[in-house]
Amino acid sequence: MKLNGAVSVSAPREEVWQIFMDPAQLCRVVPGCEQAQRLDDTHYEAQLAVKIQFMTIRARAHGALLEAREPDHLVAEMVGEPLAMAGAFRAHLVVDLIPIAGGTEVRYTIELSMLGRLASLGEAIIRATANRLASQFAANVAQLFSAQAQEPGQR
Repeated sequence: MKLNGAVSVSAPREEVWQIFMDPAQLCRVVPGCEQAQRLDDTHYEAQLAVKIQFMTIRARAHGALLEAREPDHLVAEMVGEPLAMAGAFRAHLVVDLIPIAGGTEVRYTIELSMLGRLASLGEAIIRATANRLASQFAANVAQLFSAQAQEPGQR
């Protein structure tokens, strides 16, 4: 499943880039991210809790920064397994930061694939959840920089 989107934020792309390079900061805007930590310069791990209609799926995931062209392009991949059901997921993320008047446009593409029982939940449910999470992610990114713009010295 492939999702595309974009959000405009009121911050220079160098500041937006820093959020994407720091797993703990990025966790603040990723829906369902409970905790994230850097293992080294290109690897991280995270704990996720994603609500899908009638249940919450908790997962442990490992991520890798595959490509980073500061300050405008990154490619990352996250692979994880739910804690309470058989299955696995892989999310491939491409982000481009485009300077615009008054800030930065964040363009993203997410390719999501699932295996096992996780995949058996059905594409319609997963697609609806993925679209909701992508929209929430965009709103969280915009809100983060909107709040920082209102609090001078917080960036």
